[in-house]
Amino acid sequence: MPKAASSGKQNQSALQALNRRAEAILKARPAYREMVDFYLTVFRRQIEWRDRLVVHPQTVDDRARRQCFQRGDPLIAGHDPGMDAESLLSLWMEMKAVFRRGNDVLRRALERIDAAEQAGDFAPAAWLAEQRPDRSELLTDGAERIGVEEPVLASLARAVTFPHWEMVTRAWLPDDRLEDWKRFPCPTCGGLPGLAETRSEAGAGDCVASAARRLMHCPFCGAQWTVPAMECPACGSTKSGDAKYLFTADEPELRIDFCRSCHHYVKVIDRDKISGPIHVGLELLAATHLDMMAKEKNLSPLEVSA
Repeated sequence: MPKAASSGKQNQSALQALNRRAEAILKARPAYREMVDFYLTVFRRQIEWRDRLVVHPQTVDDRARRQCFQRGDPLIAGHDPGMDAESLLSLWMEMKAVFRRGNDVLRRALERIDAAEQAGDFAPAAWLAEQRPDRSELLTDGAERIGVEEPVLASLARAVTFPHWEMVTRAWLPDDRLEDWKRFPCPTCGGLPGLAETRSEAGAGDCVASAARRLMHCPFCGAQWTVPAMECPACGSTKSGDAKYLFTADEPELRIDFCRSCHHYVKVIDRDKISGPIHVGLELLAATHLDMMAKEKNLSPLEVSA
């Protein structure tokens, strides 16, 4: 099958999976309709643009990957992701058009962003190419310079950079090669996970019991990796009684895992209770009510999502 045709089928399959998961979420949480409908447009654009996006990541072979992981460094620490300025700018213009159709807050923010670009006070392509989980000052400085709210600019920036970073992750972590990485920061970009996923797997050998597998999802670059099941991702505590969780009776597939020692939490999806692939941006968006539950308990999120 030609590459273009294969890629087109993969994109179509991803769009169908996204739509099915959104329908299931909205059936359970209809109050999220307006917010989910808007961001579904963003997520669909990201998928539809996959064949048009360009990155030139530095080559990372198995030896370089192992050396990086053995040092405890994410791959970004020693390798260039090769963000393409023209590709970033093209999707930036597309996403601005999407956000412009949002609410009054977004439209006013876009007017100020447009004015800053036209005046030469803001160069989005170069700014986007420098985005990293450890460069939060770029968002803060950019928002102050333009005169927009930081969460709005962060959402727009993430909409543009996430699919580019997904391509970097696929280039740097082929075939899920993460045997040497059992840490909580992301193996690609070093960011903190925004979502956890648990799966039951059959026990080894003659053991018929199931073991829980815990995967982390990076909201910045889309990487997925396995971590110890009972260790706190914030402080590393494995003390008995520190691992706690919150959930609602009508959402058995969704919960918060938090640490009684450091009071940090992460949202968790139980994959044994849902079908099909998940989309990290959609799952985080449609679990906002869990953040309210956590706030009432004076808990802090592990990663603050745009």
